[in-house]
Amino acid sequence: MKKKLLGENTRNMTHMGIQPNKPKTRIYLRGVSKKTGEEQWYESIRVFTKSTATNYFSAGNYKVVFAGGMRKSKTQNWV
Repeated sequence: MKKKLLGENTRNMTHMGIQPNKPKTRIYLRGVSKKTGEEQWYESIRVFTKSTATNYFSAGNYKVVFAGGMRKSKTQNWV
């Protein structure tokens, strides 16, 4: 998992991750609950090509996950 620390944002997303060794990957997000402070793990419903995912990852563009839909992720503790 390739990881990136995100800057401060209103969604409380702290990290973004992709799997660069695969031809297609979901984009993974780690957030922190505003109410409880607990970690929250999400993944994109949409599967991105390696090239597209890498571009979004490099730019820190985590909002594409919201646009394409997201769900709770079973892939956790990667930070």
